[in-house]
Amino acid sequence: MTSADRVSSRRDQALDWLLRIQQAPHDAQLRAELAQWCASDVANAQAYGKAERVWRLTGQLAPATVEQWPEPTATVVPLPKRKPTRRWWLGAAVAACLMVAVAPSLSLRLQADYRTAQGETRDVTLADGSVVQMDSDTAIAVDYSGNHRNVKLLAGQAFFEVTPDKTKPFHVRVDDVQVTVTGTAFNVELRPGRMGVDVQHGSVRVEDTAKAQVLAAALTAGQKLRYVQGQAQVLPFQPSQAAAWRQGQLIADETPVAELVAELARYLPGKVLLRDDALGVKRVSGVYDLRKPEAALRAVVRPHGGQVESYGPWLWVLSRP
Repeated sequence: MTSADRVSSRRDQALDWLLRIQQAPHDAQLRAELAQWCASDVANAQAYGKAERVWRLTGQLAPATVEQWPEPTATVVPLPKRKPTRRWWLGAAVAACLMVAVAPSLSLRLQADYRTAQGETRDVTLADGSVVQMDSDTAIAVDYSGNHRNVKLLAGQAFFEVTPDKTKPFHVRVDDVQVTVTGTAFNVELRPGRMGVDVQHGSVRVEDTAKAQVLAAALTAGQKLRYVQGQAQVLPFQPSQAAAWRQGQLIADETPVAELVAELARYLPGKVLLRDDALGVKRVSGVYDLRKPEAALRAVVRPHGGQVESYGPWLWVLSRP
């Protein structure tokens, strides 16, 4: 097991302990076992402390003095029955959107060393001087221990400008895929069911470590790799377009509407629902402004007769009349 795997395992164990304690806060035996686990390794205690802090940030952890507060008397008031409407899905969708907005993934928070919120970008300078530019809704974990430099992309996409150091190879991991570089600039993205690497200058090696399969021995400037459902494809592109999101642009070249909608949704605070599958497979080309994601949504679906209905700041529904 690698050091990164050990850290991930310890975080999962800490979260498991936290959930068990929340379910049985007065179980003395359980608390004794937790204390023993924390005492067995200082890293365990640190992981549990971090889990508690993140849990409090989400508002899920009860205060330590909860037993001093009396239970409120519940008053049950029957609500009048209402006839279901054809738009039952709208209420459910709004409720789901609110849950997504106010309760981000706790697991992701526990794993990540750096995160960005929706609509936020961030530059991070690592210990060796390498710079990571993080896109909206992106998370990374960094491990510079020993003689290696490892960054794990947990969500979203990031552009890397790596400081050369032949004695300490630089790796970017995306699930089972590993990108190895010495000194170069490239973009890595993680999307549901796929990942991609775009090289602006220099070269990288891309391999699937789980399958012991080299996907690209030397991906060079002006080349991009797309890895979808176990199939790798290397394509040419203009290096100047690498990580166009850094200039606030989304570039589409005969791209399916559904793919563009999923990308733009990462810049909006709520949920985007595409309710027309036929519209989703239509293709469009253009350059869209990520700084105005709602306007970009309308521009993406307009050529095929699509429309966007907004319901407050949390929900956008895309369909055709």
